[in-house]
Amino acid sequence: SVEEGAAAAEEERAAAVAPGMAKLPDSLPGPPSYYPDLRGADVSQREELAFSDSSGGNVINDKIFNVSRADWHLSLGSVVEWRLTGAEAPGTGAKTHPYHQHMTHFQVVDVRMQGPAKAEHEPLVAVGDWRDTLPLYGDVGFTIRFVAPFVGLMMVHCHIQKHSDNGMLALAQIHDAASEEERTPAAEAREAAAYRASVRGAGASRE
Repeated sequence: SVEEGAAAAEEERAAAVAPGMAKLPDSLPGPPSYYPDLRGADVSQREELAFSDSSGGNVINDKIFNVSRADWHLSLGSVVEWRLTGAEAPGTGAKTHPYHQHMTHFQVVDVRMQGPAKAEHEPLVAVGDWRDTLPLYGDVGFTIRFVAPFVGLMMVHCHIQKHSDNGMLALAQIHDAASEEERTPAAEAREAAAYRASVRGAGASRE
């Protein structure tokens, strides 16, 4: 049949490997053994992160990035749960905001699909998977968990560079309650100044 012929041609195309090109593996290894399964873990802090808004703005939780502001304060070693949503109107499947975070991977503990996405597509990721990036849409969202790994500022942002450059970026401050000074405005100002200096240094190194 035509369908069988097309399927055979696709199999031949997939099997063909150009000289010198490695064949892609059929499966990928799972997470490293030192990544715990956080699905049953005790969560220390829960937050909601909404990327964009009903008008398509480059914001997170209705805020444009400010280098002097940390929007979340996390404790070192704590298990954190974030509910991620694409805040543009449900059904805007063509507009995506790939969520990306620095410093550590996260585990997906819930996948939410509604509207056309639920009716027409398989889930983009499985519950239990470890990632560092997830595509958010108006009708596709996720809940993730991670362990706050290091003291310092952790960046989260939309991985579409134009969106990030225009403000869809935010900072979380991870504190070590056992050894850091009390979180005061002066301490936060010093942390922000150090971050600004690191950003300027990174920009100079690229020039």
